[in-house]
Amino acid sequence: MKLTKLSSAILCALSIAGLAACSSDGGSDSDTSSGSTVVGTITGFGSIIMDNGIEYETDNVSGCEIDDLDSSGKCDDDLDVGMRVRLETDGNGSVTSLRYDDELEGPATNVTGSNGNFEFKVFGVTVTTTSPETQWDDFASGVPAAVDLEGKIVEVSGEWQGTSLIASYVEKQDDNDTEFEVKGTVSNLNPGGFTLTMRSGATIDVVASENPADGAFVEIKGTFLNGTFTATEIEVEDEDDFDDESEVDITGMLVAKVPGPGHSIGITDVDISNAPSCTDQVGQIVEAEGVYDSTTGTLVVEKCENEDEDLKMKCDVSSVSAINSATPKVGTIECTFLNTTGNDSVTIEFQNTPNMAMFTGDDTMNTFDLRDVNQGDCVEIKASIDASSGTNQYIAGLIEHEGAGACGEYELEGPVEAIDASSITALGITYAIGSSAISGATPVVGDIVKIKDNNGDGTADEIEIDD
Repeated sequence: MKLTKLSSAILCALSIAGLAACSSDGGSDSDTSSGSTVVGTITGFGSIIMDNGIEYETDNVSGCEIDDLDSSGKCDDDLDVGMRVRLETDGNGSVTSLRYDDELEGPATNVTGSNGNFEFKVFGVTVTTTSPETQWDDFASGVPAAVDLEGKIVEVSGEWQGTSLIASYVEKQDDNDTEFEVKGTVSNLNPGGFTLTMRSGATIDVVASENPADGAFVEIKGTFLNGTFTATEIEVEDEDDFDDESEVDITGMLVAKVPGPGHSIGITDVDISNAPSCTDQVGQIVEAEGVYDSTTGTLVVEKCENEDEDLKMKCDVSSVSAINSATPKVGTIECTFLNTTGNDSVTIEFQNTPNMAMFTGDDTMNTFDLRDVNQGDCVEIKASIDASSGTNQYIAGLIEHEGAGACGEYELEGPVEAIDASSITALGITYAIGSSAISGATPVVGDIVKIKDNNGDGTADEIEIDD
């Protein structure tokens, strides 16, 4: 998926899937001058899709650390959906480095609940799982029954809410695994060890040959017997490494939620109540900046900026009009997409200066204007959305004549207005979805997509989320 953007400290998108542009270039010309940190949960791959709906390209990853081990060169292969990760991105939103580190590893005890909705303890920490949000790995039955979870050694990744750990990923470890992991703050130093206070408030006695500084936040690996944790490895960490309260951007179409209340950009809910710059830009492509609230899953927007995103279409001309011979580049073209349902055409306005469109191939020797476009011709048009009048208008920026006669193949690029299992609508044009049209992540309302119909039968043969 190559889509809307999310940047800054949590999202390059959202978020953290989201929100600065996610580049698909993957080349050496990436802008590293304004990189950002992204923290969130993996929801899919190709490259990495985060829980804000944003896909982050991983072509430029130079460092990948999974559970403190170097996974460079095979980063995606060592990751799973549900893992909470920390990404560093360049100025284009491409991932330059990635780190995953579980929160806990140890025996699950006092298991209650059923059907994936469990509460259990790991070293006194309350872990909560929810269905279908929590991802389960290496359990024979997929989502385990309570009896299959009790006493099993598990690795847990997730997000802290108060003193509870809300698990997004639980992986069963080998029953013979005797090395566990805990994190917390050091206190009560003594010659043989210290007390570790975990974020839940639970404490554990640690035996260690070398002690970290009093008050340090550490990750400890070691064995656990008779209530005592014997450390084999101690690493000082940043307690906020996997927290996500930070400034972010997201770019996409700002839409009012139906049913309301509220607004969204892509799959990300946005709160624009304190952002006056957003109120007049509903229905337009915007870059929204604000703070992501992970508790509510909402980007609290501080300001919106209009983004000049091009719409693109290759279509048949069903009608054309020019205002008069003195301004032959000013008028309208009705652009038709063969065999689509609902509205099968889009009207594009060709305005006078300063918004006059470019007519490809027009020069002093070979003039080209609306008088050269006839009903039934095939054209390619780039346009933008103007929502200032209260209803979306499509303003031409460039037109290229593709010849007399129907196009044969049709293309459309714009924001998704509706989508279900069988159809997708953009710019009011509804296409049936071919069986293999979507090769990556499924688009959602607000995503900018490229739709291609290879033979004019009204069925989309290719659907790709645009970067």
